[in-house]
Amino acid sequence: MRYLLIYLFILGLNPLLAQTATQQKNLEVGGDIYIKPCKNGQKEILSMDIYSRTKPYNKKKVNKATGEGFFDEFFSDKSIDAKPLPCVMSGKKYKVAALQEFNVNGQYKRVVLCYSGYDLTVIWIEFDQALLKGEISF
Repeated sequence: MRYLLIYLFILGLNPLLAQTATQQKNLEVGGDIYIKPCKNGQKEILSMDIYSRTKPYNKKKVNKATGEGFFDEFFSDKSIDAKPLPCVMSGKKYKVAALQEFNVNGQYKRVVLCYSGYDLTVIWIEFDQALLKGEISF
């Protein structure tokens, strides 16, 4: 009888354990992404860039709930400067502004664009590369 109770207890836990193991977090526009702190001696994060504009963009054409229009509006100016993301910006959470997917030579590249906290700058994260390197979490 005791073994039967143990067996039933284990059977009862199995679906809960399976459910916990398969839970996934979805990365969504408006959600947060955490850029993990840089490793010792590292000065910049190679899978991420920071893009800066010199002129304001039309925020009225951006749907903040879906990110639609953000890429086109932010990158519409030709005076954009890009640099690797400095490590001083790591160890923080950032709001996701848009999710983009590009076909580059037959391969899909997924990019997450995040608000940097500065009005005319955005963080460009090479999503798959950053995830594989363990540089982000969400």
